[in-house]
Amino acid sequence: MAWDDDLLPEQRTAASHMGSHARLLAGPGTGKTLALTRHICFLVAVRDVDAKSIQAITFTRAAARELRQRVERELGEESCPRISTLHSYALRQLLRNAERVTELPQPIRIADDWEERNLILEDLKSLLNLRYVRQARELLNELSADWQSLTADEDDWDRRFPNPRFLGLWREHREIYGYTLRAELVYQLKRALEQRGDFQLEGPIEYLLVDEYQDLNRCDLAVVNQIVSRDVELFVAGDDDQSIYGFRKAHPEGIRRFPRDYRGAEELSLEICMRCDLGILDLGLFVAQQDPRRIEKEITPEPGRGQGEVALLRFPNQDSEAAGIAALCNHLIDHHGLPPDNILILIRSDRNGVFSGPIRESLEDVGIAVSARTDMASPLDSADGRAFLAFMRLAVRREDNLAWRTLLQVWCDGVGSGAITTLYDLARQRGTSFAQVVLDVHENANILPTNHRFRLSNAIRLVLNRSEELFPMNASRGHETHHELMDAVTTAAESLFEDEDLRESVLAEFDRAAEAVEARSIEELLRATEVAGNDIEQEIDSGVVNILTMHRAKGLTAEAVIIAAAEDQYIPGRAKGEAVDDERRLLYVSLTRAKHHLFVTYCDRRTGPQRHTGRDRGRTARSLSRFLVDCPHAPVAGRAFIVRLARED
Repeated sequence: MAWDDDLLPEQRTAASHMGSHARLLAGPGTGKTLALTRHICFLVAVRDVDAKSIQAITFTRAAARELRQRVERELGEESCPRISTLHSYALRQLLRNAERVTELPQPIRIADDWEERNLILEDLKSLLNLRYVRQARELLNELSADWQSLTADEDDWDRRFPNPRFLGLWREHREIYGYTLRAELVYQLKRALEQRGDFQLEGPIEYLLVDEYQDLNRCDLAVVNQIVSRDVELFVAGDDDQSIYGFRKAHPEGIRRFPRDYRGAEELSLEICMRCDLGILDLGLFVAQQDPRRIEKEITPEPGRGQGEVALLRFPNQDSEAAGIAALCNHLIDHHGLPPDNILILIRSDRNGVFSGPIRESLEDVGIAVSARTDMASPLDSADGRAFLAFMRLAVRREDNLAWRTLLQVWCDGVGSGAITTLYDLARQRGTSFAQVVLDVHENANILPTNHRFRLSNAIRLVLNRSEELFPMNASRGHETHHELMDAVTTAAESLFEDEDLRESVLAEFDRAAEAVEARSIEELLRATEVAGNDIEQEIDSGVVNILTMHRAKGLTAEAVIIAAAEDQYIPGRAKGEAVDDERRLLYVSLTRAKHHLFVTYCDRRTGPQRHTGRDRGRTARSLSRFLVDCPHAPVAGRAFIVRLARED
């Protein structure tokens, strides 16, 4: 296929650009990923650019996987450039320059989400004598925000941090356990690029492509600028209307000020939306245009699009709403012939399944299969999943501190917090690592107090024996293919997991991670799990109606979208200041996931557990989101609307 086959004129112009930096403004459904794919094809196939000199950066693993698959279909695997998330890219560069990065514990080991929550934060809570783990989380979040916003670069930041004692204890803890937080990866890369003239980037890169540029925070933008300063041509794509990650300090001003930051840059745009029908796009733009600071841009539906089906439905309470949503899904499946997995139900948040639960029950009552991906649970975070991950880490490096801590905590019977604290204190006194103390105990248990000696030495021996059984000496070496790697992992999993369903779910997680980074060894597979948070990945289950949070829906599209609980108490909810803009953009992104059918539901009141959610918690009264109050579609009574649909069916 030629690089420009089936491209619209505006897509062809964007894809064939080279010779200067460029910003591509691309609204929802305008073919941004297609344009990025063909831009890479143009550089490699037409301009004979070496694929190894191209680096593409995406925001999520799912986006990286999609872009790589598209490029490989066009050019073949051997001509595909490096495509990765920014966190994966940062980790690779830090590992490549490990001997030059003196501020991080060596070897570089990233603590994943579970380890951060269940090991690091729990320890910091105890070390600081805090009452709740959320207090430790708030301090760690503040530290992460300072990295992302570059506040940590300001003079005397250490002394101005609200809790200097926290900083001291966290630094001691990370040294003993030898970890780096995922939140600091990009910041550490930025510092290294600025402070080390001999810091070597893989490549060398000549062309840098950045997708979803509006989602970069100040630290991310600074890293991009450092890379570009090495005589690299920059091509970015995004849309300030779709900047929704304010919780990680996403900075939409980055894409807005791009022409000022990169003088002489070409301004490109995609204006034809090939996803949404007219009514859906009009409602979305009504919401987006309430932001007076947005970049003014044209976006129009492709010629011949229909009006689409749009309705704002008001229900008296959450039970009526859930029943109405089930009736809508039934209508879409039976009357319009939609496959269930072409229906998305989106909600703002869903702590403990408080919103998805009633909707799921109503769908199941009418015989519709449903999946709810609204929490952060992962099969890897089960006790067996954690133990398996830890054994894999020990197969790669026997001195992995967090792996030892995990196994002692979740796999070894009878090892309590007191025994683990004893090992930690011994490591601190000796000025060594947690794992080294564990291995020293294996050699000489007499270094322990008598009350922990037998139990700990026995547990350590059991871990070492089981580790060798699961992953013999050569199991952690590189493999020729992805399938050979997964065969080795599967063999070990079959030996450890008794629950077959859990085992298959864990292996599916590993398979996705291995594919995303083209892993050929256990070490590479583990690196993929370390840098990928599971809070913003776009994944849906096939054959069922999917319930997702709004953030998880970005990057997805469906024939029909139902946005539930679209009330001001949730959107914008308790947000203030710039965070209100984030909520407005999040609603815009959610609305524009729909192709032909869009339903927005809200309630007059919420009772039971839902009464205690959102702004004004404890009160039952609810009202339509302020972003939709004056929209072109007047709300209608949900029950009456459903009755009319039933007559059609």
